Amino acid sequence: MSIVSQGDKFLLHWLDLSRAHRILWLLEILELNYDVKVYLREETTWRAPAELASVHPSGKSPILEIFHADGSPPLKLAESGYIIQYLIQNYDIHKILTPSDPRDRERVNYYLHYSEGTLQNLLVSILVNNVARQLAPTGTKFVAKFVTNAINSAYYVQEWKLNMDNLEYALRKEGTGYFVGKHLTAADIILSFPIYENVFDNEEEVQKFSGRKINLSKTYPNLYAWSSMVRDDPLYIKIDEQMEDLVREKIAKEAARKRRR
Repeated sequence: MSIVSQGDKFLLHWLDLSRAHRILWLLEILELNYDVKVYLREETTWRAPAELASVHPSGKSPILEIFHADGSPPLKLAESGYIIQYLIQNYDIHKILTPSDPRDRERVNYYLHYSEGTLQNLLVSILVNNVARQLAPTGTKFVAKFVTNAINSAYYVQEWKLNMDNLEYALRKEGTGYFVGKHLTAADIILSFPIYENVFDNEEEVQKFSGRKINLSKTYPNLYAWSSMVRDDPLYIKIDEQMEDLVREKIAKEAARKRRR
């Protein structure tokens, strides 16, 4: 059995427009020694490339590999909530993100499960319906749009609004600008993707699937302020800039490879 150490090294398998970005943010916050391998979605299907399946059977991102300083076999982790929980439990030695109150720690664990088990599934379902309209064969796009709009309107959008209302209330009740306690925790880390990246940094698509104009900043002022906190966090800005450079480099390499064929 390996012994975790601050000397351990990490490799994050990062896919564009995926849940991997928040893992990168966490690695930065904990000041861990990491590298990133970039993967780009397929242009026609928008799915992850097949090569990710050679890293982990799920073929999904994020996948985090941990190379232990004691020389024991590397550890490979999948699933965002589990990755975040593992890193917090084993590498947050200065308690940067770990609440001192046991009750707050349990509330953080709730959000780790809620984000992936409830909230993200709604957003993925809406996304799949939107993609289905785009990929529908010529001549059936109108029918596909009619059906998916009806499904979204009747169920998914209503559930999304219910969850947004509950999250807005949770922040207002907490009154600190964070989901748990007075400081950033893993709850904020895991919710950064479904709330900030999927909603407040994606307002044009939100207007499309909601079926009506929503002034997000006025309808959800606490979530808007929280999302602005995420966006303006210096380490979040750092990883955004870092990944923009790495993605451009990856695209250039892929283009050069295709030209050589």
